[in-house]
Amino acid sequence: MKTLIIILTLFLCFYANGQKNKTTVNKGKILADSIYIPTDLDDCLKQLDSMFADSTKTKIKVLTEDEFSGKYHFGFGMWMRNNWGLWRGSRLSKYFNSLGVYHPEDMTGIIFNSFHRQLTGKSIKLNEQVKECQDYWEKAKQEDLIKKKNEFGNYDVGDTVIFNYKYGFVSKFQEYRYDNDECNAKGIVTGKEESTFYIKVLLLDACDKKGIISYDNDGSLIFNEKTKKLEKPKKRMITYMKQGKELWFYYSDWEIYD
Repeated sequence: MKTLIIILTLFLCFYANGQKNKTTVNKGKILADSIYIPTDLDDCLKQLDSMFADSTKTKIKVLTEDEFSGKYHFGFGMWMRNNWGLWRGSRLSKYFNSLGVYHPEDMTGIIFNSFHRQLTGKSIKLNEQVKECQDYWEKAKQEDLIKKKNEFGNYDVGDTVIFNYKYGFVSKFQEYRYDNDECNAKGIVTGKEESTFYIKVLLLDACDKKGIISYDNDGSLIFNEKTKKLEKPKKRMITYMKQGKELWFYYSDWEIYD
């Protein structure tokens, strides 16, 4: 009798654990926490098909593709991005990377568009969706490049520029003077590098004898050649620039003094 009870107990435990592995969606809400990460787009569609109730899928069919993506992008879409590891280099994100898609928002869009097309009997056209994402970022890249070139072109050798204190202040005194419009670190442009958008600046006035903070790696990420990943620097490094010294800066670290 005791043996039978033990067997039944073990069976119920295994059954309960098996049930926990099922994740369903009701009105856009996740009803369980055990998360399976799909391997590719086909697997994503299978998971969504099992997660959405038939009644929900019927409602999705009457929505346009854009309406469906817009409605679910920030709720269930956020859940996908977080729990399917699209921000963290999961196997699914690596699958999309292999297609040439790198932004989690784009991955979500492709998954939703493809699911809607599958439900409505349309062709998924994955290659076209990928190209659309790539074209968007290429256009954004070119527009950003044009913007930088135009802004950089406003800087000329001999211009007086003021510092924007990107990395904070060297002292409370310097911060107080800046906040109260008593002093702004000033410099003069002594050189330009067109290909990198860098300007060389001679610091004329630092508003503090300690100078200015020209670099601080706090909060930055460094590419590790061994691991091939972006990682936090092992040691905090702060660079100071004293009055009368020259250094190269990215152009937006300084503003042209009117």
